[in-house]
Amino acid sequence: MKAIFTPEWKNWIKTNIANGQDKDHLFNILIDEDFSYDAIKQEMQFEPTPKHDFTEEWKTWIKTNVSGGHDKNGLFKILLNHGFAYDAIREQMQYEPTIPLDELIDPLKTNIELNEQSGPVQSGEVVDFSKLLIPNSEKFESESLELFLIKDFLNAEECKQLVSALKEQLSADHTSVVGANCDLPCDEYPLFNDIDERLCKLIGIDPSYSESMQGHYCDATDPQTSAGLLNQQEIASPSNLKGHRAYTVTVYLNDVESGGEIQFIDVNLSIKPKAGLAIVWSNLNPDGLPAAHNLGQSMPVIKGYKAVLTKWFRTQSSVTEPPPMFNRDPNEVIPAYTRSGFCKSQLPDALFARIQAFFSSNSDKVQEENVAGGYIVTDNKSKATGSSLIDLSAELRQEIHDNLKASMEQWSGKELLPTYVYGIRIYHRGAILKCHRDRLATHIIGGIINVSQDVDEDWPLVIYDHQHRRHSITLKPGEIVFYESGSLIHGRPSPLNGSAFANLFCHFMPVDYVPKTVINAS
Repeated sequence: MKAIFTPEWKNWIKTNIANGQDKDHLFNILIDEDFSYDAIKQEMQFEPTPKHDFTEEWKTWIKTNVSGGHDKNGLFKILLNHGFAYDAIREQMQYEPTIPLDELIDPLKTNIELNEQSGPVQSGEVVDFSKLLIPNSEKFESESLELFLIKDFLNAEECKQLVSALKEQLSADHTSVVGANCDLPCDEYPLFNDIDERLCKLIGIDPSYSESMQGHYCDATDPQTSAGLLNQQEIASPSNLKGHRAYTVTVYLNDVESGGEIQFIDVNLSIKPKAGLAIVWSNLNPDGLPAAHNLGQSMPVIKGYKAVLTKWFRTQSSVTEPPPMFNRDPNEVIPAYTRSGFCKSQLPDALFARIQAFFSSNSDKVQEENVAGGYIVTDNKSKATGSSLIDLSAELRQEIHDNLKASMEQWSGKELLPTYVYGIRIYHRGAILKCHRDRLATHIIGGIINVSQDVDEDWPLVIYDHQHRRHSITLKPGEIVFYESGSLIHGRPSPLNGSAFANLFCHFMPVDYVPKTVINAS
């Protein structure tokens, strides 16, 4: 937990207090940024008034997490950090901490290094970021094999395009397409480059540890479609690359009518090719040496054809000053609640009219905004600040949460606890919103409402879905995008070509949400 404020954070506090922002709200933001309660109190010269009343959503949150077996000391700390009075928490939970208050640890704070002295004090599953992690996958694990299945990594259209591109590349390299392998030149094919980058993100390993992506096409007429073909490919080690092959990633581009399975004989596992399915497995023993029994055996195609992409990751980087091998962000362990992670919708007319009326009647109360983390910048051509803000009344904040809660619960499939509604942010010409993920503690399910815009061209929201595809979403006044704001990378990386673009942001978290503890994060 941080006790020292950098000059940037001091300026952020000073600017937002001077602009009349709600101090309780600022205090909670700093808590979420992992500053200590006492340090914030001293820097702001302010202490929130403790809350004594719990909403029904908070009562449900407490009941759900207590019954789920989560550490009560950690839950107590979360409630303290959200401004609830000690006595009120004790009465609601029917529990009092078993350790001193200054030793309580908030399980919403991740990146905690565990050691022999402190021990694992947080609740929830512990995730070690120094090991292979594939979020939202199906994991098969035995003493001799660690394997992940990722369904629908590619969609039908992507598979169709990749099969066509693969056959085109094979035809350019060989006299016969059938039974052939080839390197896929990412610099020549944007499609291959996109998939190559997505595979690196899927497995969470820096690209400098990877080999070039390869393609393979075969059918029932291919004499080489015999068991052991994949073994031979995996044993091959290009001399210009370093270290052992640590992980294999295979992606199927089509459903095989009959045959073509990959088999792991030692664990009696057979996987049938299915379009879009990605398989990731480890090639090494715990001692770091190649594990021959982990090599998958590719069975003959009996009917139809099989098109496959394969990529290997090594134990050593190809660059002189290697970055860390694993590069997961702690937010990536947030579960996926929907298939794609986002959905555009229309705001209820009555609510939008209420927001518009507030925006119009408070246009003289615009204050310069200083955004935590430096996510809003301007391009070199603009001298204006990136954004300004109109703070909302408590009544309008509550109305927005109350109106959107049911629809966002239906979309996400989760009972939600309201966390934050920001004021109306007005982006100015040349503004850039850096791509980022939102707060791990509270910003899990979000909504972006476009209130008003005066633009020369659309200013799209760029968002990457759960399978790392890039999407551009345009919003018009009165439209809202629901999105899994904590886990998905999003932003507006192109400068705003227009005078103003006003958005309002609303956030929730599932009532049963307690983040997993992350250790060894870089």
